[in-house]
Amino acid sequence: MTGPADRPDPQDSRPPFDAGSPEAEDDRRRRADRATRGALAALLCLEAFVVLLVPRAIAQTAQGLSTTSTVLLIGLAVLLVAAGFVLRRPWGIGLGSALQLLVLATVVLIPVLVVVIVLFLLLWWYVLRTRHQVLATPSGWRMLIS
Repeated sequence: MTGPADRPDPQDSRPPFDAGSPEAEDDRRRRADRATRGALAALLCLEAFVVLLVPRAIAQTAQGLSTTSTVLLIGLAVLLVAAGFVLRRPWGIGLGSALQLLVLATVVLIPVLVVVIVLFLLLWWYVLRTRHQVLATPSGWRMLIS
């Protein structure tokens, strides 16, 4: 059974959509690139949120946080959010990946964060790997500047 939504609009002057055309393939690649970059940006912002909140919870313990640790973590959170905004640039994924290593280095300051950081690193790797498979981006380190 067909309804009014299934029939073509007689006033629509566009040619029928050809899913195999080069324009359709370019559109699919552009949408997939935007989606994966958006997922990476969301991941960076969520990571910034965690970097700010988890140490705050730890500060309630007897050990607490020093002023230096607090300033470094706030600076890292600001960098993570800023990197989320520049992910649309070709070098944005490389910057985000470098910040992942910087976040990993915070384990020296707060060892309890290791579980959360490893989860974020795995998610970052998963989205990069998915992006590589969907968009056929270069592999290896060249994946970071595409």
